[in-house]
Amino acid sequence: MHQKFNEIVEELWERLVRAAIRSERIGVDAFGQPVGGIAGYVPSSLGNNRNIDDILRAADEIQDEDPNVSRILCEHAYSLAQNLDPNSEGRGVLQFKNGLMSIIKQKLATREGVVIDRSQDIAGLQEFYKAYREKNNVDNLREEEMKVRESGVFSGSLGE
Repeated sequence: MHQKFNEIVEELWERLVRAAIRSERIGVDAFGQPVGGIAGYVPSSLGNNRNIDDILRAADEIQDEDPNVSRILCEHAYSLAQNLDPNSEGRGVLQFKNGLMSIIKQKLATREGVVIDRSQDIAGLQEFYKAYREKNNVDNLREEEMKVRESGVFSGSLGE
């Protein structure tokens, strides 16, 4: 009986996490950023929650483009949360970590049959970043920004 109850609770939890991932909430978090997936649910008891929230938001945004990089980012966010509160003593931290771990497991499950070689994670991130910079013309934008700064158009009035 106890085993069956645990299975039901686990199944309901998984359904809830899947629904949270699928739904695109219309709203903003405490920082005015749009909320989707688990981003925006980082407990305030995690001292560095803004960084974790930003990482999860990025993972949400690139999920369709590169699910492997999204997984890496989610795992990094989990690691940050674990380092900030290893015993899950803060309010909502245990629930947050459990939810995030469920998302990570789902990301791994979608890659069934594919062996994940974590030793290649850094190389994968570097390749994604390189492609992102090229796709979004980042280098040209930085050059243009430097030219504008050097021209003195914004001569200190914006608090550089």
